[in-house]
Amino acid sequence: MPDGWLSGDHRRSCTASEATRRAFPRYEEGDARSWVERNLAHPLCWAVEVDRRLLGEARLDGLDLHDSRARLAIGLYDLSQLGKGLGREVIKLILSHAFGTLQLHRVDLRVLSYNERAIRCYRACGFIEEGRERESARVGDAWHDDLIMGVLAQEYQGQT
Repeated sequence: MPDGWLSGDHRRSCTASEATRRAFPRYEEGDARSWVERNLAHPLCWAVEVDRRLLGEARLDGLDLHDSRARLAIGLYDLSQLGKGLGREVIKLILSHAFGTLQLHRVDLRVLSYNERAIRCYRACGFIEEGRERESARVGDAWHDDLIMGVLAQEYQGQT
C-alpha cells in the first residue's frame, strides 16, 4: 500500500469507495518491487489471489508472543471483487491460522468508522467493537474516527 495521506476535498467526506480509489494510485515499477519485497520479508503476510490474479494482501502485524496477540490488516485492491465474500474467506483463513497454528489469545484491528462494508464483514467474522479512537485518521483534509475491533480465541472457537 502506498505511503502518505489520501487526497481529497475537505469540504465533503468521502465514501469508502472514493477513499479507496484515492488511496491506491498507480504504482510505478519500483514502487511495485518495493511492495513485493516488503511483503516477502514479512513472516505473516499473504497475497490474496484469485485465478492467478493478485487482488490484495492480508497480514498479521505486531505479533506479541508474550501477550499472545496480533493485529489484522487486510486490503482488497480490486473494487470489482468487493461484496463477493472474498474478504470473509480470507479473514476466516487468517483467524484459523492465528488461533490454531499460532495459538493466539486475541486478534484485533482498526477500521475507519465510515467503512460500513468492512465493519459488516468483520462482525460476520466474529469481531466485536471494543472502542472508538476519535479523529485518529486523516483522509484528505478531514479527520475520521477509527473503530477498534477484536476477537478472542474462545469467541472464535465458539463459532467454528
